[in-house]
Amino acid sequence: MPFKLVYFEEFQRIDEAFYREKQVQGRSRKKKEALIDGFHEKLPDLFRNYTQYPRR
Repeated sequence: MPFKLVYFEEFQRIDEAFYREKQVQGRSRKKKEALIDGFHEKLPDLFRNYTQYPRR
């Protein structure tokens, strides 16, 4: 299946790269899309869980 590389990070040590890969794999689709699109400022809001949002 063809694929397109849309995001990458470089690391000096392979163990750091494996650790980061596992972090990214465990994230939601919205968090991954924010990384890909370069919207790093949105990431803190995406990491909140439902108990951290004020009730309306």
